[in-house]
Amino acid sequence: MPVCEVQIVNIFVDKDSGTPVVLLRDPESKDVLPILIAPLEASMIAIELEGQKPVRPLTHDLIINVVKELAYEVKSVCVTDLRDNIYFAEITLVCGDRVVEIDSRPSDAIAVALRAGCSIFVKRKVFALAMGISNVVKSGDREAMKEVLEDIDIEDVDGKIM
Repeated sequence: MPVCEVQIVNIFVDKDSGTPVVLLRDPESKDVLPILIAPLEASMIAIELEGQKPVRPLTHDLIINVVKELAYEVKSVCVTDLRDNIYFAEITLVCGDRVVEIDSRPSDAIAVALRAGCSIFVKRKVFALAMGISNVVKSGDREAMKEVLEDIDIEDVDGKIM
């Protein structure tokens, strides 16, 4: 599964739609992935990015506390798919040899990753689906094309690659 580690570039409210957006960027390719998120999750991400510490645990703090209490560690999070304009993510938990992947919304996964201090990844195919497969092909980056095409199912693109 070709993935790239990303950084959170910004979180802002789109002035046209009024919807919060989190921007993730691949530092190598400089590709940017905008993900629309709900206002509550946007504030949870912003609180952590700004280093604010609430008096009582918020929902994502609670998740981290439960994970730790059960002797697991949040290893990483990954934005894994884009289907019907909906992004999907997974939170990877580790306890010894046991690895558990939990389905998540990207906004929740990002909020958890920030609190756990773990890496955030995006599958290269998600960048390609968000940017359009044809843009990846036009870029001429043979390695990127190979990675994306290896990971894409025909259903991901409604049967059309170009």
